[in-house]
Amino acid sequence: MGSLDGKVALITGAAGGIGQAMAQRFATEGARLVLGDLDEARVQAVAGEIGQSGADALGIAVDVTRGEQIRAMVRSSVDRFGRIDVLMNNAGVVRVSRLLDVTEEHWDFILNVNARAVFFVLQAVGRQMLDQQSGSDGLRGRIINTASIAGKPGGRPMFAPYAASKAAVISLTHSAAAALAPHVAVNAICPGAVETQMWEQIDAEWGELEGRQKGDVWRERIAPIPLGRPQRAEDVAGVAAFLAGPDAAYITGQAVTVDGGLVMS
Repeated sequence: MGSLDGKVALITGAAGGIGQAMAQRFATEGARLVLGDLDEARVQAVAGEIGQSGADALGIAVDVTRGEQIRAMVRSSVDRFGRIDVLMNNAGVVRVSRLLDVTEEHWDFILNVNARAVFFVLQAVGRQMLDQQSGSDGLRGRIINTASIAGKPGGRPMFAPYAASKAAVISLTHSAAAALAPHVAVNAICPGAVETQMWEQIDAEWGELEGRQKGDVWRERIAPIPLGRPQRAEDVAGVAAFLAGPDAAYITGQAVTVDGGLVMS
């Protein structure tokens, strides 16, 4: 038996990186899955791959910045599975820019996806969870938001809008945990430098701005990690599975750092 046997998990940003790793781990733990992403072809492919392993997975194309598409995703999830036990609120974007070069378009793009959409996905799913019966753990649902160590104290001058958006996610997590208690547990995960396509983008954009070679920024970032290796998406997925599972039923309002020791508090 898996820790999520029979649970219904909705994961946004599931077409790659951390979201795909979460989908694969949740499937291994026995969850039934709704996978949402803007990249329809890729999210359908991920759902198909997971389905071949025997898990029940539905892929949905969704733009999480559009309220009607969020609501349609929730309806499709409930129509297929009857409820939503876990929301993995994971969709996110990044851009690298010097602080004084950030444009209004850059700011709005990052904050719309990473903060505004996170809130309205949380709101829509939270309403559904409050309308359903409690599970065996006494909760009607779990919400897990993907934040970042960039949202914790410390300046991020090369991606200030991203850091601001992730600080907002942590704050929203606290507010939602208080608002939805005692029926829904709400937590956040704060990854560090994860070896994914997003960090390849950061490395390329940052390197171009500073005239550095490919891989230089990445190597500099991972060099001080106390645990001595780059972070993998699976490291984050394991913590997500814990927060979604029975052993975390008494945890809410927390922003859990998973970064190999880069940020210690």
